[in-house]
Amino acid sequence: MKINVCYDITILGTYFSYPDSKTGIYRVVEEILLELLKKQEVEITLTSISSMNLALSSIACPLYIKSYLKGYSCDFDNTFTSKLGIQWFYEVIYKAYFSRKFQSLPRYSWKSIIIRALTKILDITKLCLYDCDQYFDTRKYDIFHSTYYRLPSKELTCNLPRLLTIYDLIPIKFPQYINSSSTSYFEKIIDSIDINNDWVSCISEYTRQEFCEYTQMPIERVFVCPLAADKQFHPVTNLEVIKETKANYKIPENQYFLCLASQLQLHKNIPHLIDSFVTLINEQPNLDINLVLIGTNRYKRPEIQKALEKIAEYKDRIIMTGYVPDEDLSAIYSGAIAFIFPSLYEGFGLPILEAMQCGTPVISSNSTSLPEVVGDAGILIDPKDQDQLCQAMLNVLTDESLRENLKQKGLERAKQFSWKKCADQTVEIYKKIIDSK
Repeated sequence: MKINVCYDITILGTYFSYPDSKTGIYRVVEEILLELLKKQEVEITLTSISSMNLALSSIACPLYIKSYLKGYSCDFDNTFTSKLGIQWFYEVIYKAYFSRKFQSLPRYSWKSIIIRALTKILDITKLCLYDCDQYFDTRKYDIFHSTYYRLPSKELTCNLPRLLTIYDLIPIKFPQYINSSSTSYFEKIIDSIDINNDWVSCISEYTRQEFCEYTQMPIERVFVCPLAADKQFHPVTNLEVIKETKANYKIPENQYFLCLASQLQLHKNIPHLIDSFVTLINEQPNLDINLVLIGTNRYKRPEIQKALEKIAEYKDRIIMTGYVPDEDLSAIYSGAIAFIFPSLYEGFGLPILEAMQCGTPVISSNSTSLPEVVGDAGILIDPKDQDQLCQAMLNVLTDESLRENLKQKGLERAKQFSWKKCADQTVEIYKKIIDSK
């Protein structure tokens, strides 16, 4: 007998038109969904019932489904309707807003300003009054799975078993790393959980322990489901492909260390990495090595800009590529001497697995969940100790046998994780929750 799952894809609908947002949680929700849709033992119905803006997500999510799930059979349970009969007006505005053509417009062009203003007006004035209750029939489902956003009200979900995925506790444990609105919303996510009746899935044992300690939720109601790197990440051995890809992103021919991290995320510890790299090349002036930083430049963090201003004389040796799509990452990973991930806090650390799967030696922080991912397949360092990081970079750069050893260990380590395995574990979680009834 199939398990009928109502799977919330609000995050996919909200961000699918922003290519540089398709990382982190977005990637996790999508990868697990694609695997779940292949499973014979589950019937997946998609929804956006957890959204704070039902008008937007009820249009955006079907657009995502139409664009990216053409080969799959899945329904969308729309919990929103317009009592004023102007759903069509929302659709016109939001379809324009989510179009790739609009996203490519200069932010301050007149078309961009008009469309953004209309979406803001629709959101603020709440022209479409909506009532979720009559549009969500809990009898059709065995379980509701919120993949990121807060759980709906109990009035809406009644006695339907509810599962929420938690990725990390950064917003409340380290609010200084993010903006206050994110902290405020995360508190609402936590508040939406009934710790004695709901269920939670975490992406690492570290996150599970931290979550249970913070919320006092019984640990038997909290599961662990580790993530994986996409199968498209692989070692690229064709030097011409690597050379051409590097040229596309203005990466020089020199050897380079690599780091993937958005400027927006302070916990990624990028200023420390930049300072450590500069210290290394000052102490070892004969080293011919660059530092490549990949991640969206849409948000300019003042801390990183300040770090770059201090070392303006090294701007030719620190390359910031901006966002790089997945199809180009394997070549850039494969071309690097080492992948460096000095993060202060991670719920999992997905880029580490991507690098390992490409055969790239890894230098990682030893904090939070990262040792769970790295195992013995990388060099672990204190993310606040510059000497340790500099020494690790120097060792990898100058010791070819060390690089080869880390490469082989990384490739083997990455094989222990897969999205199929992650989806299998998710289905097992569904079964345990249903059996508990």
